[in-house]
Amino acid sequence: MQKDNLQKSSSQTFLKGAMIMSVSMIVVKLLGMIFKVMLTRMYNGFGDEFAGIGTGLLNNAYEVYNPLFTLATAGFPLAVSRLISESIAQKRYRDVEQIRRTSKPFFIGMGAVCFLLMVGVSFIYVGIIKSPYSIYSMMTLAPSIFFGCLVSIYRGYYEGQRNMFPTAVSEVVEVGSKVVIGLSLAFLVMKLGMNEFAVSHTVFGRSFLTDYDAMYTLLAYSVASAIAGISFGSILSFLFLRIYYSKRPFRVDEEYLENSIDARSRRETFNMLLKTAIPIGLAALVMSLSSTIDTLVIQNVLYSMAENKGGELLAQYDAKQLESMIPAHPTADNPITIHTYLMGCFSYALTIMQLITALTQAFSTSAMPSVTAAYTKGDKGELKKSIETVLKLTMLFTLPAGLGLFAIPYPIISLLYKGYSAEIGAGVLRVMGISVIFIAVSTPICSMLNGVGRVDLPLKLYSFSMVIKVLTNYLFVSVVSINIVGAAVGSLVAYLFVCVVGMYFLIKRAKVMPDLISTTLKPLIGAIGCAAAAFFSDMLLKGALPAAVSTILSILIAAVVYIIILLILRTFTASEIKMLPKSKNIVTILEKLHLLG
Repeated sequence: MQKDNLQKSSSQTFLKGAMIMSVSMIVVKLLGMIFKVMLTRMYNGFGDEFAGIGTGLLNNAYEVYNPLFTLATAGFPLAVSRLISESIAQKRYRDVEQIRRTSKPFFIGMGAVCFLLMVGVSFIYVGIIKSPYSIYSMMTLAPSIFFGCLVSIYRGYYEGQRNMFPTAVSEVVEVGSKVVIGLSLAFLVMKLGMNEFAVSHTVFGRSFLTDYDAMYTLLAYSVASAIAGISFGSILSFLFLRIYYSKRPFRVDEEYLENSIDARSRRETFNMLLKTAIPIGLAALVMSLSSTIDTLVIQNVLYSMAENKGGELLAQYDAKQLESMIPAHPTADNPITIHTYLMGCFSYALTIMQLITALTQAFSTSAMPSVTAAYTKGDKGELKKSIETVLKLTMLFTLPAGLGLFAIPYPIISLLYKGYSAEIGAGVLRVMGISVIFIAVSTPICSMLNGVGRVDLPLKLYSFSMVIKVLTNYLFVSVVSINIVGAAVGSLVAYLFVCVVGMYFLIKRAKVMPDLISTTLKPLIGAIGCAAAAFFSDMLLKGALPAAVSTILSILIAAVVYIIILLILRTFTASEIKMLPKSKNIVTILEKLHLLG
């Protein structure tokens, strides 16, 4: 169809795009996890309480950033992707560049406005959550909103062409910079501050009433320096995409361009973008706001619990370990309370859970243009196949990972984090193992709803789920015996609602019924066997081998069991296996063994 960019990007199937995005997401999340783990271990050298509090400060910075970044970037990239995919399917090639040019001023304006909002709102937010030291991290994170908007212009542009390579590489560049630059700055600030404190009992020229307050302030400076790496990463990511675009813009052969319908006017294009972007952006904003509101509610409930029922709260844990590090009640000399520490433990589990949701975000990104193209052309066979492929890939990855977290939460979390914080985080991770299944599946479902033109539904579903999540978490976290573990329950209930109702409307709109036996039931049976294998393997091996070795072996054994069960159930077809590189011999062997569906 074209001899340059279009031909190359059009040839990318959904699976190829999904795999590109999945690999990049795995790399991104692993690097992100390395960033957090290295940072935590750096602070763990000063005491387990500093590791937990440092993680809490890091997490707090994102609570204002996430909704503002979502407001600035969530709707328009997806709208750009959807409209470009639709235009290519309709052979309206002249519209592709018009869409990019029209979206550019909006992204720049939104980036500037949301950057200023981040600066202003942060001062209010730290007062509400009673964590004034979080302000430094929030300020260093703010510039990444503006550059993130510039990055989004090009990501949506190429995703609509089913070319996931620029997005994948730019994300790796961004997070790689965060790890290298952020960790280097954090270590440097901590080292310089400690050296100065040892000599003069000041931290960068500031004097403090207590040594603890001085160390806590230095910790806040160091976390802020680590987060500065994110802002540097967003700048480098934008530079990569701008250079890539200068060499690889959208092009078609002259004959196709001549036969193409004239591009819509900029005003008409902008109105179409708004019509698509506003509901998509609001849906993403609601999700992000629900997380911020949720965290605000949880932190205040825990703070109140620490003040009024501090003894009861400590009794739920190993009081000797915990009270020696973090007092239940804040004092004039020590303003830190257990609520920040527990939120840090929660974020340990959250970091691991986000590895799973990252994969389905990749599937979601790739699903949009594929489903949009099939729906636009009115090809029900292709549409059914696209929906089944998205669901099957999602379930194949999500179900064993989620049930695995439920089966062996502490062995998994202890691979990354040490100390009593990891034990508390493991309790949260067990519940998250079930929650993550529905969180991960809801993203592709809503993306496919956007693809079939129901851009209004994700907004409605997420709005209802936000209310469900906040109310459920409030009820559970308020129970002293449950406390921070209850923060994972709301997600389970809320996203179960999104999955069930969203799937119903997707089937109704698309007018196709996916094969739920091959896409869901078979992966579920395999995942249950996988989780059981992980549990019993860990139980048998952990006494005979070092903890880390037994955990890794248990995961490998579980993976082998999972694959065997899937093959016995004939989950895969020959055409699906052939999509893998160098798969001809594999298909031949599996056909002889009658293990293909």
